[in-house]
Amino acid sequence: MMRLLTSLLLVVAAFAVLAFLHSTTPSYAVLTGPLETFGPQRQTVESDIFSLKANKVLRAKTLAFKRYGSPVSLDTQGIFVIVTADAETKHETMPLRAAAIEGASGRLYRQSHRADGAPQLFSDKTLQPGLPASGLFIFEMPEEETAGMTLIVSRQPGPQLDAEIHIRLDQNGIETRKIAEIGENGL
Repeated sequence: MMRLLTSLLLVVAAFAVLAFLHSTTPSYAVLTGPLETFGPQRQTVESDIFSLKANKVLRAKTLAFKRYGSPVSLDTQGIFVIVTADAETKHETMPLRAAAIEGASGRLYRQSHRADGAPQLFSDKTLQPGLPASGLFIFEMPEEETAGMTLIVSRQPGPQLDAEIHIRLDQNGIETRKIAEIGENGL
């Protein structure tokens, strides 16, 4: 009888230890997620792979630019958010294909494909080591989401064990225009 009770207690103790380990172990997505680096706007935020500095944030109801020599004007029911930035890669040639803004509600808003073909977009550039580049990120989002925004940039969507930079955008420095005209030299 004593042997049965001891065996039962060992099984219960082993189950309790396994349940505790299961509840405290991070998920696979957390273990293999992005390697996040955080920083404020107007300061260079450096990861192991690339660095990024968000310079200026602009809000506009209309975008105007030339696409393949023809004038383009885009309107939105929400608001366009344009971020000017400087980026540099450290060791290898790479694109910055994934950019999003985390809005006030925590939702992510990816780069607007409606603005494809606009001059100076980072999504059209390939960064070279040692050669800093300037460019634009353009997002389209509801106006109420523009409070407390965070810019999130990586070289690929959903990076696993890869660098991802988060830049908290300064709410006091956001310029608002009715029309944002983008030229070959940016805004």
